[in-house]
Amino acid sequence: MRRAIKSATKAEKAYQEAARALGCVVCRWRFAAGLQRGIGCGPTRIHHRNVGDLHGQKQIGQHAVVALGDWHHQGIPLPGRTGRQMYAIYGPSFQQQAREFRTWTQEALPGMGRGTEAWQAYQDQLLQQTAPKDEAA
Repeated sequence: MRRAIKSATKAEKAYQEAARALGCVVCRWRFAAGLQRGIGCGPTRIHHRNVGDLHGQKQIGQHAVVALGDWHHQGIPLPGRTGRQMYAIYGPSFQQQAREFRTWTQEALPGMGRGTEAWQAYQDQLLQQTAPKDEAA
């Protein structure tokens, strides 16, 4: 059973909205790596990371989130596609193929953490690259 976490602060909400605006970070990485073309894997949701990156464990907090599309988040296929077709196009789903998703993530993002921790680190890099530059610097 999922345990409730505190509501997001104003800063945490802003971080989550900025992450959501990036779209699915796994799809973004796959586009950049030439592993995927076309559209993303579905509407972007905010995934709250769990202790140990394991389903059903306590959520870490509102600061520990990663933007994932429906397929990469919960294994929800796009309309007109089967799960098998989605897997062939988009790779493993965190919900449906959790162990494979974590292993693939370690290969895709070596040294950045485990599973969704690594995707949040990648997401933070993207956010840093897209942040407005301080004019005083």
